[in-house]
Amino acid sequence: MITIFWRTIKDRWRMLAAVTIIGSLVQFMYTSLFPTYSKSFGQSEELFKQMPEALKKAFNMDQFSFNTLDKFLTIEMYSFFWIILMILFTLSLAGTSFAGDVERETVTLTAGQPVSRSRVFWGRYLAGVKLFSVFNIVVNFIVLPIASAFKLHIDPLHLLTIMVMGELFGLAVFSVATAVSTFLTDKSKVYMIVGGTLLVTYVMNIISGISEKFANIKYASPFYYFNPNTFLVKGQYNTAAVLVFGSVIIIGTVVAWWRWRQRDIL
Repeated sequence: MITIFWRTIKDRWRMLAAVTIIGSLVQFMYTSLFPTYSKSFGQSEELFKQMPEALKKAFNMDQFSFNTLDKFLTIEMYSFFWIILMILFTLSLAGTSFAGDVERETVTLTAGQPVSRSRVFWGRYLAGVKLFSVFNIVVNFIVLPIASAFKLHIDPLHLLTIMVMGELFGLAVFSVATAVSTFLTDKSKVYMIVGGTLLVTYVMNIISGISEKFANIKYASPFYYFNPNTFLVKGQYNTAAVLVFGSVIIIGTVVAWWRWRQRDIL
């Protein structure tokens, strides 16, 4: 299993480097631009006041402000860009490790190895967890030296909070994508199914904030539970989010492990 783990790391490190560099550069861009944006905060606040209240809540912008770095990053980085990077990376990891193995017809080599399918699964799955964790930690905590270079303040404990909650969110997506990947033979279908489902739930979260009639559908959207304002600005954990993401991780992982052991891969 250890050999499979490190082989997967070796095969995916370029992907890790790419998304980590992109995420770090975007963090640098937003952090360096914060002093400029904060000077025009008054104009931005006036525009924000004209937005419908429901729309603000749907995009986790009900406490909009550019007067501190954490509030600025909440809106500019964590409400959209970080989520996009996380989804792209986790779907790619899950799709290439299982459905992609069948699609490339390298699965026969996998089946011919003198190790059980369980060892193959856990080696690849844990490698995916490791790769995502490195991305998540680096992209979050690189803000500290950048902010220090520009003489800006941000609370390290608040960064830790959003890192932990982002880890749970990302691993929940990764676990579901892995489960889907073990059922399919084409990685592009994994991207379409899981990515399409996430898009639908994202829209559901927006609709729940706009229409009182559909307010309850927000509970079926993972984006409702990932609230950057609560994590980064307030430094608070969300018990419901921990339970939801934790449950999805466990269920997704168990289903994926069971399916990989049972499916006909030859």
